[in-house]
Amino acid sequence: MFNSLPHEKRTAGRYAGPALAAILGALAVSGGALAQSEVTAVETEAETAAGVGAETAAGVAAGVGAGVGTAAIVVEIPKTTLSIELVPVEMPDGTTLLVTRREIAWPLYDTYVHGLDQENPAMPDDAGMVGGVTRPTKPYINMDRGWGHTNYPAMGMSHLAAQEFCTWLGHKTGRTFRLPTEAEWEAIAEQSGTTPDNLDARAWHLGNTDDTTRPRATKDADDLGLYDLLGNVGEWCTTDPHADPAVRSGAVARGGSYMDEPELLSPKARQRPHRSWNSTDPQIPKSIWWLADCTWVGIRPVCVPDDPTNPSVSPDEALSPTDTPFDPASGR
Repeated sequence: MFNSLPHEKRTAGRYAGPALAAILGALAVSGGALAQSEVTAVETEAETAAGVGAETAAGVAAGVGAGVGTAAIVVEIPKTTLSIELVPVEMPDGTTLLVTRREIAWPLYDTYVHGLDQENPAMPDDAGMVGGVTRPTKPYINMDRGWGHTNYPAMGMSHLAAQEFCTWLGHKTGRTFRLPTEAEWEAIAEQSGTTPDNLDARAWHLGNTDDTTRPRATKDADDLGLYDLLGNVGEWCTTDPHADPAVRSGAVARGGSYMDEPELLSPKARQRPHRSWNSTDPQIPKSIWWLADCTWVGIRPVCVPDDPTNPSVSPDEALSPTDTPFDPASGR
């Protein structure tokens, strides 16, 4: 998928009309998408009770995640039982960027979409502030396609929705979150140490999946201690539309996905959005928040540690020896 062929030719016959199949699948779920907030709340509690939290229980139990000893910052999400981990990565210009160790999973994205962090989700307290949070419309289908929810990467959101999620995450944590630029993402991927020889141990791709996404962090971590940087789902990035006039929106997906042949997964894997990603959306106009036919792009936010407007995070904190080190033996 992340290659030079037109998207509609690559997927014709093999993955045509996933939105229609998802609608039928959603009808089999009690309440469909309307019950999503209740389902998510239950799964989030179950995840916490099982000791998953920011980690992947299956991955820890199996001892996956062979990577370097990378310091990580655990960021709790207020008014939830969820957290994320940030790994400091040095950029070519010498600055430090904090990279989300795992792609964002459904429980956290559901919290944003459905206002599960709010006392009254119908009247969120973060919508009226300057630069406030804008939440997507509720999806009319089961966006996880029935493949899995807890610890599965959220997918199918638009680039705009991914950006607004980062805004919400920043409001919740008091930090500066955003999507990575293309240059930043590629610099991170170039340091990952993932090669054709170790790709199968680190990435989900067409050769080792059954045409679905897989739970996060069930492959080995890369040299930076990041999971699923290549494969599973691609990752939304921003790009300069002046540098690439074909991407007028500034949106581009990087890293490849479970739908790609392994030889296509590399730090250069790149795909521009295409109108076919939302072709079966019956709404007029089509949704600006959800992509009915895109199951292969998700979110890996980055946090800017030395933002002068955000004194709560500093480069010293990013590399603090008090942070929990990454243990290759346990995958934590």
